Amino acid sequence: MIGKKIRLPHDWSVEASFDSITGEGATGYLPGGIGEYKKEFPLKLATDQMAYVVFDGVYNNATVSLNGKELGFHPYGYSPFYFDISSKLKSDNTLNTLTVNVDRTRYVDSRWYSGSGIYRNVDLNVKNKLHIPIWGTFVTTPKVSDNLSEVSIEVNVTNAYDKEKAIEVFTEIFDGNGVSVGQQSSEIVINSNNTSKITQLLSVKNTKLWDVDNPYIYKAVTSVVQNGKILDTQKTPFGIRTFRFDANEGFFLNGKNRKIKGVCLHHDAGMVGAAVPKGVWKRRLNKLKEAGCNAIRISHNPGSQEFLDLCDEMGFLVQDEFFDEWDNPKDKRMNMNEQSVDSITRGYSVHFQEWAEKDLKNTVMAHRNHPSIIQWSIGNEIEWTYPRNSDATGFFNNMHWSGNYFWELPPNSPEQINEQLQNLPKGKYDIGQTAKKISRLGT
Repeated sequence: MIGKKIRLPHDWSVEASFDSITGEGATGYLPGGIGEYKKEFPLKLATDQMAYVVFDGVYNNATVSLNGKELGFHPYGYSPFYFDISSKLKSDNTLNTLTVNVDRTRYVDSRWYSGSGIYRNVDLNVKNKLHIPIWGTFVTTPKVSDNLSEVSIEVNVTNAYDKEKAIEVFTEIFDGNGVSVGQQSSEIVINSNNTSKITQLLSVKNTKLWDVDNPYIYKAVTSVVQNGKILDTQKTPFGIRTFRFDANEGFFLNGKNRKIKGVCLHHDAGMVGAAVPKGVWKRRLNKLKEAGCNAIRISHNPGSQEFLDLCDEMGFLVQDEFFDEWDNPKDKRMNMNEQSVDSITRGYSVHFQEWAEKDLKNTVMAHRNHPSIIQWSIGNEIEWTYPRNSDATGFFNNMHWSGNYFWELPPNSPEQINEQLQNLPKGKYDIGQTAKKISRLGT
């Protein structure tokens, strides 16, 4: 595919032929390889402007450059990320060249079909130097009732000027028909080259709650205003709902006990590969609704913004998952802990120590306003990659046990497991310590 014109999102692997000889079944017998994307575009910023390029997902090991100058590297294929490109834009009227190099030569780096390339959307955001940064709004609902609900909106504002600036932050909430149902204004002084946070509390009367049967969406429109002029605006769709889990009675949404009737969905969609058009997702989700499904677990990685938008709009409960590997790698071919070192099967565990915190925080920041999300999953099938813990339970490498790992109690009792954990040799990493560390990052 030399010099080929494409439209984003794009997955180059799905365009190739299946290869059962040199390919690998773990990733669908389709190739990986190296790809380079180039985009030329005109953009000359005014003295009061900045620009960001935002990627919803690139699979994987992406190196992004602008006009021959590297912006940065991003290894994880599923987390969103962005770069400030302001200083590397051309100052004349010639075209800028954005280059994204994708290295997926480790083509068995997953246990399912991952796709290759810029398979999710890319946005170019031009903003005033006084602006709401990327993922800079956070909506919560501290009090919820049919009559009156409180909506808390946390707003970050960045001042990239060399002088402090006095501004007004104005937020207005609109219902599903575009009618204004609440507004608030706040004044703030921001130091030079700094970011400040403010919280606004608004009331919404006659609240329409977000529910799986009636997924009602409100929209918060937040503006940065100076001397009566709007400098930046951020629109944040959100839902008003409550949910809780009870150990004895189950799950409650808006005070009603509900059964979570869910499925696990990977990020690809058959013939279209990983670059899934929104219409394909809508059709699939409609079919699931017709079958009685009301929940999705995104397996086994963060979903796209388009997918989550549809879950918000169509009324699905979502468990958003972060990782399929932590400290230790998996054997993708055998679906178990790694048996031998093979470079083409090395996945996210290679980058976990350095990148897990950034990837998790980026994902939470980007996805936190979706009313569909009721759970975050820190990892999938992680326990058997830690030999000490997998041996202690008796689930694994146990020739005398014929039960099923997924729905039966471990063959070893709690006392036996504790004894084993005391006596078995410790590895470099401990699953419990890593789990606690990851869980704290999301709070």
